[in-house]
Amino acid sequence: MASRGRGARVKGASFEREIAKLLSEKTGLDAKRGLGQARLGGSEVADVEVQFIHIEVKRQIKCNIKAAMKQAIADSTNKKKPPVVITKDDFEPVLVTMLFDDWVEFFKCYLATQRMPSEE
Repeated sequence: MASRGRGARVKGASFEREIAKLLSEKTGLDAKRGLGQARLGGSEVADVEVQFIHIEVKRQIKCNIKAAMKQAIADSTNKKKPPVVITKDDFEPVLVTMLFDDWVEFFKCYLATQRMPSEE
């Protein structure tokens, strides 16, 4: 169990690398772990860097999704990228959290690629 200190940092960094790898493999995007993890010019480096979204990643015993989203919103403000939070509680599936308006835009793009059944 890694809830504090070095163990928690290692657990988090490992999950960030895992998510970056999965995003790259499953989408073809150039996703990589945000290096530095320090404030640069007033904004935080994303945990996983992808061209058009700001991704915060949390891997904990029980993640605080609302706090993670607040952090992602604050950190992504200067870059004008939609904030996305990817969380995993111990022994639970991975969750993705977005603001509703951002999700609607993503969903509209998805719908544009789908063939809708014609109404008969």
